[in-house]
Amino acid sequence: MAQTNFKFTPQDIAIYLFLENISHKRENEILCDLFENYYQMLVEDYCKSYLQFKQCVLNLLNVYELDNISYHEAELILMEMKHTNFYFDKEFDDINAYFKLIWLQLMYSGISYRKMKLRNLLRDFGYKRRTTLLINHIKQAIDNLNLKIYLRGYVSCDICDISLDDVIVIRLRDKNKF
Repeated sequence: MAQTNFKFTPQDIAIYLFLENISHKRENEILCDLFENYYQMLVEDYCKSYLQFKQCVLNLLNVYELDNISYHEAELILMEMKHTNFYFDKEFDDINAYFKLIWLQLMYSGISYRKMKLRNLLRDFGYKRRTTLLINHIKQAIDNLNLKIYLRGYVSCDICDISLDDVIVIRLRDKNKF
């Protein structure tokens, strides 16, 4: 079971659905599948009631689809209502969100892998070199989300031991493990 900071929030799922730009029917299929088959990967507040989970995701999705002026108005209204679940925590972890988005893409977008140079992955997080803290956090995210990193040709690897210019391939380790 994933640690709490690796569990999916309604925000994670709404961002994925927004970026995928899929039909309403497909959105419902994904939400239903997540709730029925991967409920243990959802934050605790949303794994008990499908209607609450779905409503929160769809509300966020509606907000993301607003134009800038309407978005800021909605943001102010929600602040006044003290609807704190809407906002990302100030300590929001970009690395966890990045790999949660990859997990959702691998599960629901019809792709079986994501590939990139290790250098580009590090650059996406603002790093030019590997630090122990960064690598440990990436490994922790990958392990907790049941992902696996390979080199081309399904060669298993450790990101500590490969060149920054190597192309890594991220895949689901096992869809049925959860």
